[in-house]
Amino acid sequence: MRFLSFLSTAAVAVVTVTARASDGETVKSADLHIISPQQQKEAFNTTELPRAPLPWGKVNFIHTTDTHGWLDGHGNVPSWGGDWGDFVSFVKNMQDKAFQKKVDLLLIDSGDFHDGGGLSDSTNPKGSVSDSIFQNIDYDLVTVGNHGVRTVEEALNIHRNMSRVFGDRFLTSNVDVRVDGKPEPIGNRYRAFQTKNGLRIVAFGVTINDTLRDLKNTEVYSADYMFTQTWFAKAMNETADLYVIVGHAPVYSPCHNPKTDSPLVCLRDKIRNSTKTPIQIFGGHAHHRNFTCYDEKSSGIESGKYGDTVGWLALDEVPSTTWTGTTAPLAEPKPKKTCPGKQTDSQNPYLLDRRYLDWNRLTFAYHTVGLEDNSPSVPATFDTPLGRKVTDDISKARHLLNLTYFLGCAKEDYCFNCKKVGQDGNIYEVLKDALSDTVVKKERASIPRVVIANDGTIRDNIYQGPFTLGDAYAIVPFPNTFMYIAKMPCGYFKRMAAHEHVKPDISCPDGGNDFIIDEPPESHMELRSLPDDDHKRDILSSPEHSPGYTTHDGLGDDGDDTLHSPIDEDERYMKIFWGNASFPNPKHYPPYFDVVFTSYLETKILDALKATGAPYKEENVAPYLPSNYTSREVLPDYTARHWSQDRKHCPIRNPGDRY
Repeated sequence: MRFLSFLSTAAVAVVTVTARASDGETVKSADLHIISPQQQKEAFNTTELPRAPLPWGKVNFIHTTDTHGWLDGHGNVPSWGGDWGDFVSFVKNMQDKAFQKKVDLLLIDSGDFHDGGGLSDSTNPKGSVSDSIFQNIDYDLVTVGNHGVRTVEEALNIHRNMSRVFGDRFLTSNVDVRVDGKPEPIGNRYRAFQTKNGLRIVAFGVTINDTLRDLKNTEVYSADYMFTQTWFAKAMNETADLYVIVGHAPVYSPCHNPKTDSPLVCLRDKIRNSTKTPIQIFGGHAHHRNFTCYDEKSSGIESGKYGDTVGWLALDEVPSTTWTGTTAPLAEPKPKKTCPGKQTDSQNPYLLDRRYLDWNRLTFAYHTVGLEDNSPSVPATFDTPLGRKVTDDISKARHLLNLTYFLGCAKEDYCFNCKKVGQDGNIYEVLKDALSDTVVKKERASIPRVVIANDGTIRDNIYQGPFTLGDAYAIVPFPNTFMYIAKMPCGYFKRMAAHEHVKPDISCPDGGNDFIIDEPPESHMELRSLPDDDHKRDILSSPEHSPGYTTHDGLGDDGDDTLHSPIDEDERYMKIFWGNASFPNPKHYPPYFDVVFTSYLETKILDALKATGAPYKEENVAPYLPSNYTSREVLPDYTARHWSQDRKHCPIRNPGDRY
């Protein structure tokens, strides 16, 4: 565990630091030393209790993934209001429970520490402050995510710092970074160890091959390549009661070809072909809650994203000749499920269960120290000294990095798919307005323009209530510059949009519509996976639950620790979208206009134009704005201009209200 030497770290790491409080007043140095006994003071407490105690087995796991630097909690969402300090206290209390029960508890993280939260992304290099906070959890197994190898600087920072803190517990079985020109594993290839109670585990850590990674300085090997290595043969010669695979990849992606498919399930298949020993996978990257059964003794869990979910997995009756823990029945409920999800009360050689916990103090206290008469009040006995210290470090960091600076009041939730595209409350509509309002080249302001971004620009919803600089970082974390092609004919633009399977309401004057070729599909958006309609109707019949996760996975419908009503997610993601500005007639496209786009989209747009016969190449593309004005600046600029500045009258959405 590492205490954060915060002031010295921040002074070195911060790119631009303005030590101002969220109300705009300068922070007094004395205020930075006040230790708050709970989550960040701007956050709201939930009042919704978990539905039941957790099942405990002989071997138990706490799982996190895809935190993306989001260690300060979700201030406007009570279900996820806890911060990393609250999680530290939760983990310590759970470890105490495991010790008293004489069972094992292991801590797992499946990668992606950056690219999403201001706490991680407002420093250079990313994670200079947030990594030190993250390391206060003494994980047993950790791997790197695809966002750890996007740049060589970030990969080297993780290799030289985070992987060395965790030592042989940081696993990168298929990921290298070049150090002085030579490839080196970012972490260890595998780990063979015994738990406190004698269970023998052999563990691996793998990551998907992200095409956006630094291809020159990082390497992500296929599962097929791993299987040929000497170290893999050595690992498979180790004696194991349980194989654990920590992977930054979805657990549901099958392995058809080990040379090309996700190494996570391919590795499971390889192990299963040589042994019947139980295999447990901890996945990520997909940003949702999920559980997958492969066979009666192997399964995989994913545990949300952005510090909104703590995954819990309990295994029982794992065969072991070296087990020294309890053999007596546990007081708490024991796992009673078997893959593929059948409930049983009879004797079974391998039992399991899982639970997805909402990330808040009330949930954490309920499952550790308990609540007095089930009241929505967290007992003082919950907070540990280290937990309080970490919460205090986060508070200092947020203020010194200016993340609490108040930009404006969000009048409602703006989300991907709780409202239809085109309706107020859909986040794309906010971004369209923001792009058209803020992305303007002064000397070309009078020339009509469209400003294009893609769905990957946006990483999360905007939630009703105070909107801060830290929130803006989280919504649009990637700092892409703005490029443009001057005075493109409307017909070429419409043809390019059609090639990208976008079918907007564009009517071009002067025969521009003649450019349209093959008719695109009816939809320009992408469906998300959904629970079945009967499942949604059952939960909607319980109006007392606030909207939130309603998970249907490979073990059934009882995985969510706190009951919620479902968010209607049958709308779809926009692949690309744009805002229009300076049109002489806002309802009609002019014959020519500037086409502005993020630097991320340059290749995609040029390829689409080329494919449709438009005469544009790289030499036709030029910077539209200075490089210091990026996609990350758009929301802070827009909300500060147009949203209410009255923080005192800026309520969050009532948890009982539906979208």
